[in-house]
Order: sequence, then C-alpha cells, then structure tokens
Amino acid sequence: MGFTENLKKMTNASERDGVQYRTVTIPEMVCSMAQNGIMMCFYMLSMYASYIGNAGYAIPVVTVSMILSVVGIFDGVTDAIAAAIFELMPATKHGKIRILMSIGWGMEAIACLLLFSWTSDRFSGMVGMVLFIIIYVIYTLGYTLCNVTSGTIASVLTNDPTQRPMMAFFDTAWSFGTPTIMNLFLTFSVLPKHNNQYDVGFFKEAIYIYVGTSLVFLLLTFYGIRRADVKETFTVLSSDGQGKGEDKVKFKDMWSVLKNNRPVQMYMLTLASDKFAQSCASQSVINVMLAGILIGSYQATTLIGTFTQTVGLIAAFAGGVLIAKIGVKKATKMWSWICIAFSAVLILFCCILGKDGMSQISVAFIPTTIYIVLQIAITASKNILSVATSAMRGDVIDYELERSGKYLPAIVNGIYSFISKLIKSLSTALVGIMLGLIGYKQVMPQQGDPVTTSIFVMTMVICFGFPILGWLCNVIAMRFYILDKERMVQVHKNINARKNEQ
Repeated sequence: MGFTENLKKMTNASERDGVQYRTVTIPEMVCSMAQNGIMMCFYMLSMYASYIGNAGYAIPVVTVSMILSVVGIFDGVTDAIAAAIFELMPATKHGKIRILMSIGWGMEAIACLLLFSWTSDRFSGMVGMVLFIIIYVIYTLGYTLCNVTSGTIASVLTNDPTQRPMMAFFDTAWSFGTPTIMNLFLTFSVLPKHNNQYDVGFFKEAIYIYVGTSLVFLLLTFYGIRRADVKETFTVLSSDGQGKGEDKVKFKDMWSVLKNNRPVQMYMLTLASDKFAQSCASQSVINVMLAGILIGSYQATTLIGTFTQTVGLIAAFAGGVLIAKIGVKKATKMWSWICIAFSAVLILFCCILGKDGMSQISVAFIPTTIYIVLQIAITASKNILSVATSAMRGDVIDYELERSGKYLPAIVNGIYSFISKLIKSLSTALVGIMLGLIGYKQVMPQQGDPVTTSIFVMTMVICFGFPILGWLCNVIAMRFYILDKERMVQVHKNINARKNEQ
C-alpha cells in the first residue's frame, strides 16, 4: 500500500477487522491538538522560573532550584486529585473538558503574569521568596488541572489505531512547532532589546506574548473538541460488564492501573526515562551554555533549530504513516536505537571540535554543515519517536478498558502527568546542583561567559548523554510491552463484543 493510500486510511472513517472505530476529521485533529501548544507556552515559562526567581526575587540559584523541585513534587501529588475530578465530574451540555481547561488556564495565566511581570523586581529577601513560592504553587495547580484534562483529548476523539499516529503527529507538531516559533520570535525581536540577557525586562515583555498566544490556542482547542466533549462520549462499560453506565472512579483505580496493567507500567518507564533526559537537556540554562557560550550565537543556533525542526516535522508526518503500518511497539524500539546512534555521532563530532572549536559552528561552513545535518537527523528521529510514544498512550487506555471495563483517560493521563512533573522537578534540581559544581552558585550562565572545559563537559553530558540513557531504557521497556499491532486489533474486538452483549 502506497503513501497516499495509507494517508487516506488514517483520515477516513472505516470499519476494519470487524471493528467500528470512532474517527475524527483533519481540522478537528489540528485544532484539538492546539492544547499541546497551550502546555508548551506555560512549560517554556516554567523553564525560566529559575531565572526569574534569581533576577526578579533575588533568590540564589541553588535555592531557587530546590524550591522548584519541592513545589514540583507537591504538584505531582495533585495529579491524582485532578484526574479524579475529571472522572467524577458529569458531562454537561457544555462538556467537561472545556470547563476544566478554562479554569486551569485561568489559574496558570494569572499566576504567570504575577510571577514574571506584576510582582517581579519589587520584592526580595524572605518576602520575595515566600511570594515566589505562593505564586508558583498557584501556577502549578492550574497547570495540573489544564494538563490532566487536555491530555484526555486524543483518546476521547478517536480510538482508530490508524488515526492515532496522525493525532500524535499533530500533537508532536504543536509540541515542537510552538517552542520553535516562539523562540525564533523572542530571540530576534525581544531578546536583542535586552542585550541578549534573560533579565527582568525581557520577562516583563515576553510574558504577554506567551499568555496571549496560549489564549488563541485555547480557543482553537475548544473548536476542535466541540463535537466530542459531550455526555455520550463518556458512557463506558461498567466494571462488571453488565449494562452501560458511568462507573464511579475511586483513587484505588489509579493504584489498580499501576499494579495490574503491564503495558501502562512499560509506557510509564518509557515516559520517565525519556522525560528525565529531555527535561535536563531542554533546560533554558543548558541552551544558554550550548548556544550562548560554546557556540556563541543565539541567533545562529535559533536559525539552525528552526530549520531542523521544520525538516523534523516533515519526517514526523511520514513517520506517522509508518507507525500506523507497523505499530507503536516496533516503531518505539527501532527509532530509539536510531536516536542513540545519531546522538553518539554528534557527541563525537563536538569532542573533535573541542571546547574552543565549538564556536566554528556559527561561522565556518564545514563544521556548521555537519552540525546541521546531525541535528536534522536527531530531530527527525526524536519527532518520529515522539509520535510513537504519544500514540502509545491511547493504546494503554483502551487496554485498560478491555482489562477492567473502565474507560479511564484522565486516570492514565494523571499518572502520566505526575511522573512527567516529578521527573521535571528532579531534573531541575539535578541541573541546579550540577551548575553549582562548576561554579554557578549565585548567578545563572549568560552569553559571553568564558568557555571552560567544565562547561563543555557538562553541556555534552546533559544535552546529549542523558537522552542516550533514556532511549536505552525505551529499548528495555519494549521487551516487556505486549501491545503490538495485532494485539491492539484484538483489544478493540473484545471491547466491541462486550458493548454488543450489554
């Protein structure tokens, strides 16, 4: 079957293998996945929390890193509460996804405006620290509610295994496209006004761009889910298989999913390893060390990043078609190995250049070309892998419906969100500690800082070495993941059969 036929299969309603799948249109796919654009806007802001804590509230670097980690761990606990709220809340004529997302977005938007603009650079000492903590707690609570709720959208819209990779592609496109475009705009339009420094003035200007953009994405999301966010969508199998109804969800259901659902366990292991590696590598301070200190040009690296992300998204689209054909299990294992190989080559290339030779990337043709080619290869591979792991979440939700009779998209996404935030918090603390080890204890790295061996080694380890360890964990997890393409067809057959019996 050719590319065009595969694409039609992924975007048209059909009955296959004795299963009538729930399908979605392309415009709904694109708009509904704007929810990931919302998440990325606020996620990028959270990456700057250590900067604003240090510059805007006079909190030492290591201290602010520890505060963010502790609040992040606390925030992870609230994921269970947010998931239960979603599952227990009855759907109204206005849905429940849209209602809960509106509340969550409002909380995080107001908190970020307070944190980065309205109270920034006005308080210091103990008052500044307490105020920073209170506002950041409000932000994380809003982020939790919005994120757990929006994470159910993909599984609610479609259960078609040929459409899920396409949904995951658009999810990936928003995930990578949003920060790429935002960074491009801010790097060339806002950052130069502040001497390429992430100072208080930069954040006071940038915050309105982030929040305004997230509001547009929120409205797009509401348009995309308007048909699915209705009461009928949430009517599921009862736990005993007798009759249809909206079973009450208890907190013990989360433990049951973790304890008894092996695919969920392997999915979470894949998530945890990937998230830890990527969270460390994507810290804004690491980008400063790589782009601003070693390479020495935000503008050049931003252009390179924009180009590689564009090519990477094209690859992710083609990868979605491939994943629909071979299944997420095989795709995850294969592309994890490919990511490992390309990253190892990039580390070798950087080591050949050395700490003083990294600056050639932005000015010399051959080093710049090699760097761009390797970044394209890594970005494309990571995007395809992201499509596969995103589609995996829908599969484990459907497997839980087959296993227990309960449709628990928010519970599974709550577990996902908890692990994601826990890992993010730990990575923030780790990066803060590692920066302290190389001398950054009171201030954050900035463009123009002297290039040292310790900065070079630390950047290589965090930016490229940690992701390799994460991808190796993916390979191990897939050895115990049972939901290959054939097993998922059987899962949907079993679900349909139980529904027909009721």
